[in-house]
Amino acid sequence: MTNLFSDRLRIEPIRSAHAELVWSPLQNPAIYTYLPDDPPTTDALQMRYDFLEGGRSPDGKEQWLNWVGFLRDSMTPIGTFQATLPKGKSAAFAYVVFPSFWRQGYAREMTACVISHLFEAHDMPSLFAEIDTRNSGSIRLVESLGLTRIATTQGADFFKGASSDEYIYSVCREDWRELQDADR
Repeated sequence: MTNLFSDRLRIEPIRSAHAELVWSPLQNPAIYTYLPDDPPTTDALQMRYDFLEGGRSPDGKEQWLNWVGFLRDSMTPIGTFQATLPKGKSAAFAYVVFPSFWRQGYAREMTACVISHLFEAHDMPSLFAEIDTRNSGSIRLVESLGLTRIATTQGADFFKGASSDEYIYSVCREDWRELQDADR
């Protein structure tokens, strides 16, 4: 995988060395409001990034593609992006943008750049994201990118003492191309 670039961002394939750079921003509890995780320990994050650098699921059947987004000309991380690509099926994606970069367009910029790359470089019919129904920021983001809500999963998860429902948003390759052409 190669670096991706947008107007303000450099998006690097995840490397083991990135763990040290993103650990501190990942400690912000606001990130975990709609996620069933807690901030990682330094050791846990390092082990995860060591593994993710390989780009494959443990059984080898899926590509696990992960990136860290940086301000274009610096080593300041703004967030992460991940995509799970099962062979010949729809791919899933997720992202985390660090709170100090919220509401500045970075999530949209990173997501649009990586989705475009995924459709250009990989053979998959569509991409989808599962989003907690309470996460209005992520819902607005994917809708602004042209993804369509295709399903709701009631009781998708239970964490932090509450049940979580999820929306599933999707976009197919052809629709993404049309949306990108319309934006030009």
